[in-house]
Amino acid sequence: MKTEKQLNALLYAIETYPRIGRTKLMKFVFLVDLFTYNNRGETLLEDSYIRLPNGPVPDIGFSFTDNSNAHFTVKTEPCDPERIIYQYTPIQKSDLSAFSDKEIRLFNTVIHSLRTHKTEEISELTHRFSLWKDAGNGDIIPVKNLKLDEYEYDELESFIYYADAVADAKKIDQHPGSDLSDGDRVTDDLIALQFQTMCGEH
Repeated sequence: MKTEKQLNALLYAIETYPRIGRTKLMKFVFLVDLFTYNNRGETLLEDSYIRLPNGPVPDIGFSFTDNSNAHFTVKTEPCDPERIIYQYTPIQKSDLSAFSDKEIRLFNTVIHSLRTHKTEEISELTHRFSLWKDAGNGDIIPVKNLKLDEYEYDELESFIYYADAVADAKKIDQHPGSDLSDGDRVTDDLIALQFQTMCGEH
């Protein structure tokens, strides 16, 4: 069951973000599970995480995305001597019946965040978590270590919801019928402030 759940979650991410690469797909699984664990004490995609130099990697998710399967095809091509580009193409439509509306909204929010941030920025975020810093390379990270302290959770929430909050703030700024003059438009500083207040609403 958990295999099918994760395959369909990965397929949904590919459908929603067609240019997503393998690293961001792995971050998608990790961020969904990390956020869910810190909100309800259990993971959603039920993977195990391995500590690697570029961050925690989901064991099952990593094996799923290496080769084509019944859900999506995998095409690879060299980028440089150290990197390979992965291109994913859906074979069938994702089945989200195992997920609640709230869980699907979380998928969408994480995917939006992945679109907004560079892969290096996402990896750098995971390097700030004790769950990664305290593990040895190649170690399985115990599920209980996914519990973040208050500061780490604030960083996670800010990262995940940043893109949504900025977009919402800009919508407020550009709302049709607004009587604000150009000089009264929302500044970047106010957008950042708006983002800070909106994070807690999601």
